[in-house]
Amino acid sequence: MKFVVFSKAKIYFLLSVIIVSGCAVQLAPRYDAALYDGIIQANVKIMELFSLVSTGTDQTTYSQRQSAYNAVIGKIDALALQSKARPLPESSVSDKVNKYLEERGVSPIASDVAPSATALEEVSKNLVKMKETDMNSGLKVLAVATFKNAVIISMDQAITYESFLDR
Repeated sequence: MKFVVFSKAKIYFLLSVIIVSGCAVQLAPRYDAALYDGIIQANVKIMELFSLVSTGTDQTTYSQRQSAYNAVIGKIDALALQSKARPLPESSVSDKVNKYLEERGVSPIASDVAPSATALEEVSKNLVKMKETDMNSGLKVLAVATFKNAVIISMDQAITYESFLDR
């Protein structure tokens, strides 16, 4: 009959795993159904705007699209603010992770703002730039595709992050 010999280090490690697995450490803000629904609705409006300009635009007809730009940008800015307003939990774990990353020359994780807020701010910047381009010179089909690609990436980040919080 073989006996399994446990060293003190193995026992301490096993106890640590059991204790830590029982702790619930919150590293992200709480799920906000209204924010998530707002992001989904804004995404629909953004895609409608891209559909409107998909074949390119002429600056002389910009006034017909101005209200659509203003509505979408205003909605995105409001959602970014709503995301930023949520309190983020303070966590010694995230502080330790950031310290570890900094020691290895990696940029720390910004823990003062939810990633969805950053992504939504990026969406707003791209839409404002698209609006200005449309107003000043109109939009070529390739420019529309470029703006759309950038917006889709950021919206995907915001939607993914917020849907992940719903656990």
